[in-house]
Amino acid sequence: MARTPWLTTLAALVAAYLIWRRLHMRKRRPARITPSGERVAILGASTEDGLGATFLQHYLERAARQVVIVGRRRAALEAVREAVLRRVPTKHPDAVVHVFAADCTKTDDVIALRDFLLTELHGLDTLQIVFGVTSILPILGLASVDPLGVNARDAASPSDVHPTAEGLTSIADTVQHSCDGNIKGTAIVLGALVRAPLTQIPVLQTTSADPVVVGTGSVAGLIPAPTRAVYCATKSAQHYLLDSVALECEAQAGHTVPGTDKRRALVRFLIVAPGPIKNSFVKTYAVDSGSGPRDNRDRALDVHDVVRETLMAVDADHMGMLVLPRHVFWASLLTKFVSTYVPSAHLQTRAHWQDVPPTVSLLTGGILTLYMVVVTGRPVAAHLAVLAIAHRVAQQGPAARRVTAAHAWRVAVSG
Repeated sequence: MARTPWLTTLAALVAAYLIWRRLHMRKRRPARITPSGERVAILGASTEDGLGATFLQHYLERAARQVVIVGRRRAALEAVREAVLRRVPTKHPDAVVHVFAADCTKTDDVIALRDFLLTELHGLDTLQIVFGVTSILPILGLASVDPLGVNARDAASPSDVHPTAEGLTSIADTVQHSCDGNIKGTAIVLGALVRAPLTQIPVLQTTSADPVVVGTGSVAGLIPAPTRAVYCATKSAQHYLLDSVALECEAQAGHTVPGTDKRRALVRFLIVAPGPIKNSFVKTYAVDSGSGPRDNRDRALDVHDVVRETLMAVDADHMGMLVLPRHVFWASLLTKFVSTYVPSAHLQTRAHWQDVPPTVSLLTGGILTLYMVVVTGRPVAAHLAVLAIAHRVAQQGPAARRVTAAHAWRVAVSG
């Protein structure tokens, strides 16, 4: 029996992907900058179970000798340094972990950090932007008039329909704090350490043979989520900020720095967009509430897995975006596709759900959708393929439920 054309195409694409991945994951950067010679700055390392502290541990395990950890609280940074040094029995004998207290939303602090890097490390090879804040309440909840009772204060009474001036101020304050932590700080750091004005020395562009910026974003910047409106907005803005500065740096590469014979190096950017991680980030850095709706952390990402995947991508010269877990990338594409192109009527037909085999994988459904649309031009079959993806993404079984961003988010937060 002859194979169907789409199955042959699928097999070829899967084989090509596996070969590409095998070749693409080779370690290239360590051949240019050895792990022991890599100068690293980790911005945001004040909690022992956080990404910053875990990055520090893995860099020391790679025999890094010069690492700077940065945060607002010196005592917390010193505690992290001591805890990590105890956890890493074997490290480079000359390894030094510098502690630098700075608020990356304040220009004077960032300038002092830049001067420290030039003086103590004589430059920088890898910039890890890990700091950030989260917001866990819906917009009306910030004003304490959420009809579902997800409020900053006590549950709203039946008469509390419109936000008061105090409630609107609460919304404004939360947005401001979130923008400061996720956007403003990132922009100031990039300006000082990556592409400073021509009267200053751009640290990464002029002191490293292979400079890299790793920005820790979030899957929330890709998939809209209920009760995360402010967080999603600021993380999405951070993603675009990093992407845009990457384009600016690409245009600047090779240009001479005024007053010197140095040429600016190409700075590679990697944005890491993980789903929820098993640590205390939400508890520690929520700007709007100490309690509120929490993600399902039972199947959240392990912080060490996120760091390993990130360092592997950097070593392999990857640029662009790394989404973790990887299937959430397809969920983010589905979110945009469903909200833009697929009529809701097609997603509300119970029979369609029942006809979708539960074993259809996300990747298979995605390729099948493209095949149906681009090659055969059969929109009905394409809708069925989308439903196959949705079945895996939303994990709703045969239930006749519309696939929305909220459903895709549930997969993101549950792993």
